[in-house]
Amino acid sequence: MPRDGNPIRVRPGGFRSGALALLTVLGGCKPSAQEQAQHDAMLKEEAARRSEMCRDSFAPGPCPGATPAPLNPDPNAFGLHKWNNRWFKVPREYHSTIGMTFYWPSKNPSAKGPAKPLGTDWPIELYIRSYDIPPELRGYRAIEAAERDQRIIRRETVRPGLDRVEYFPLHPFTGERSSMPVTEYVATERRDPEGQLPIFRCKKNLSNPSQGGGGAGFMWRDGILVEVLIRGGNLCDDWPELFDEVTRVLNLIQKV
Repeated sequence: MPRDGNPIRVRPGGFRSGALALLTVLGGCKPSAQEQAQHDAMLKEEAARRSEMCRDSFAPGPCPGATPAPLNPDPNAFGLHKWNNRWFKVPREYHSTIGMTFYWPSKNPSAKGPAKPLGTDWPIELYIRSYDIPPELRGYRAIEAAERDQRIIRRETVRPGLDRVEYFPLHPFTGERSSMPVTEYVATERRDPEGQLPIFRCKKNLSNPSQGGGGAGFMWRDGILVEVLIRGGNLCDDWPELFDEVTRVLNLIQKV
């Protein structure tokens, strides 16, 4: 595992390609042209996958050709991260292996911990990376497509600046309509870095807030994706202000 905590994952095809090579040796026969073509395609996919993930990985690790980390002038104040072959300084109080973490609604950085009483201040995790970028349609464009395709079940205003939309999404890779609806909260008076309305897929559990939570994601800068993961709390109605704090925290990051 590289120092940034992001393991290089090999897709299942890697095991199949290895099995093909083993059977060729043990069986004493050559694979068919079709099997060889599949094997070559798998190797090419695995190499592309490793190269993609190496954009965020420290050297040497599994990426011997990766650019070494620059000198950190103040390791007590900053942690270093590499995203999309660029180096960034992250304030140490927010720094984590996956990107950044803070608490809501206190806005405490991760180093300070949650406010008391426990169970009322929830961790907000920012997963930052330049690989595994979700395909289009991303973000609010998915809701716009649902409106065109008449897949919206209902849309209502929760309060000024916040709408709730329930609709049937499309599978991101096959394009098939899901049989299960999702609920998105839309900050109608905000814009993400791509100029879209920020959306937050969220659920509440009034009897057990630890079972609430949700997630969001948007392209931040330089081909880098930010995913917002909230593992607990009834925070759906806080989305506009929560998005503001996500933006503020991200702006603390500095390019090296």
